[in-house]
Amino acid sequence: MDELKAEIARLRGRIAELESAPRDDSRAGVEERVVSPSVGQHGYDYLVALVNHAPNIFFIKDLEHRYVAISRLAAQYQQMTPDQALGRSERDIFPPEIAEKMISEEVEVLASGKPLEYEQELPDPSGTRYFYTIKFPIYDTKGAPLGVGAFVTDLTDLKRSELDRLSMKEQVIRAQQAAIRELSTPLVPLGPGVLAMPLVGTIDSMRAREILETLLDGISQQSAHTAILDITGVRFVDTQVANALVSAARAARLLGARVVLTGITPAVARTLVGLESSLDGIVTLGTLASGISYAMRAGDGSTNKMPARPGSPATSNGVLQANPANGAAPLAPR
Repeated sequence: MDELKAEIARLRGRIAELESAPRDDSRAGVEERVVSPSVGQHGYDYLVALVNHAPNIFFIKDLEHRYVAISRLAAQYQQMTPDQALGRSERDIFPPEIAEKMISEEVEVLASGKPLEYEQELPDPSGTRYFYTIKFPIYDTKGAPLGVGAFVTDLTDLKRSELDRLSMKEQVIRAQQAAIRELSTPLVPLGPGVLAMPLVGTIDSMRAREILETLLDGISQQSAHTAILDITGVRFVDTQVANALVSAARAARLLGARVVLTGITPAVARTLVGLESSLDGIVTLGTLASGISYAMRAGDGSTNKMPARPGSPATSNGVLQANPANGAAPLAPR
């Protein structure tokens, strides 16, 4: 009797050990039951209803990459019924390059025994469609591979919305950049044939090009004879800035207009003198007011009648180089 009790106790202990032990790895890949036995013969019907009403594309392929199960939605994307798709492989439905890519993915899933997730683009009569795919291996109860299953989500509407949003964002950025350029290079009509461009801040190579383009467009559109560049608000003038101003003056002359440079501070004047940039062809005046006055007189040709004071540089080719009577200040010897 004591031996029987001992044996029963030993068996109970063994049962407890088995129940508390972790799941045996040898059963990895064995599918758990997902349908209650109580549903009887209706289990298949339940699964079919679930698959056909799922918002995702779903299919299962065997080891020969033939469809053995496919949802109604998946078949619709291939413009066929589920009955028409069953038994076919990718090679029967898709172009060769797409079919071979799909088959190589399924071979990879079966070889690794792990799910594969990726995004893909597929051609469609309505345009490119975008999909997010999860492919996974399927095993029998003994762990032998049966095929590959897949859930596919159509991301086309989401992707197109994102592309539209990015396109709209780029349009907004371009509009903002255009507004900034307009603010950084404003061109103000002051009178018939007279334009003014007050410049503020730093002038780099990009902004120098914008100044030149805006200036030439304004001269051409308004048939201007004089353009005033006011640099009172320019913080720093170097060779690059001076060369940009000279280029603007030369280009303006090609359009039949002259450039008046105003707002030169003593510090800027010293910088320009110290540089080897020639300001030939640019009228230099101290203030914007004097520049406007000069430009208005230039409209009736009175600037060519202004006598140069003794000892001051004279005009050359109708362009004032430096005339104290006009408020002009010589910057560098000719």
